[in-house]
Amino acid sequence: MKKIAIILITLNFSIAFGQVEIPFFEQIAFDLYKDTIIQKYPPEKKIRIAKYTVDSHPTYYRFQVDKCLTGEFLDEKTNVEILSIYALEQMDFDSPTHVMNYDGLNKKQFRVKKSKTERYPYLRISQPYHKKNDFETYFVNIIEYHKKWSIEYFVQIDKNGKIIKWCRDKDIIITQYHG
Repeated sequence: MKKIAIILITLNFSIAFGQVEIPFFEQIAFDLYKDTIIQKYPPEKKIRIAKYTVDSHPTYYRFQVDKCLTGEFLDEKTNVEILSIYALEQMDFDSPTHVMNYDGLNKKQFRVKKSKTERYPYLRISQPYHKKNDFETYFVNIIEYHKKWSIEYFVQIDKNGKIIKWCRDKDIIITQYHG
């Protein structure tokens, strides 16, 4: 019985000190979007946003960071990778990073949807990525999709959740084939 108690105390001690508070990157990026970006670049229509974080992530998306943010082009195939611990945590419905906080949201600019929407215009926010072997700085992309084009914003955030820098990419043409 004494051995079991010692093991349990040791496990609780290691787990308590092994956990690190990770910022809610999508919320930080969205707050930047609603408080700063949308004021500088207002959309013509209400932007649809997902209530749940997993529904706000882009699908069929290759993560990259434009030179406007770091001075170098970063791409998930060569020099950046997803923050995997964070991504796994978001799969848990009890995770504090599972539901976005939209308190005080301007209802004239946004429409919150309970599930993923693809009615234009809508917003997607990537999960955090980082340079390989660098856990000090993270990158999150915000993509505003419209019917025939999209605008991408690149955000650089430090490990404490403070925004370092952000920039806007040029408009990207989306070609749709119906066949």
